[in-house]
Amino acid sequence: MNVFLFGQESKKISRDLKKSSAAKYTFSSSTDALLMTVKVWGEVIKPGVFDVPIGLDLVELLSSAGGPTDAAKLSKIRIIRGVALGNESEVEIIDVKEFLETGDHSLIPEIKPNDTVIVPKKPMQIISSSISWSTQVLSVVTAITMIQYYIARSSN
Repeated sequence: MNVFLFGQESKKISRDLKKSSAAKYTFSSSTDALLMTVKVWGEVIKPGVFDVPIGLDLVELLSSAGGPTDAAKLSKIRIIRGVALGNESEVEIIDVKEFLETGDHSLIPEIKPNDTVIVPKKPMQIISSSISWSTQVLSVVTAITMIQYYIARSSN
């Protein structure tokens, strides 16, 4: 049985103006944990929306999403914060590759409710998939041209 709770935190927009954003929390009676909703997009095995325990860090969240794919660019992972109610968002760029090389946990931020984590694709993977797509289109065009050539040749 899950129970839904809503919390509110203030976010400073300017010197004198504060804006509030609501966050959905779920209490899981099966694990006795308070869960928050976050989103993971891009180059992970299982992208999607996750209800995860409060206090989870970025590496734990990526692990929950099945880990990064081989095409993931781990040095430029983006965390978009504050997008739940259309508030002004804050974007952090995290270098998980450096964490993996050094083991320095201070490089890995804690995930907050309503965060959206985007794991981009390596530039070479983008080029590779574009070349693959172009090659397939070129093959189809070549096949159509050859068919038209042989049809025209056989009708003469």
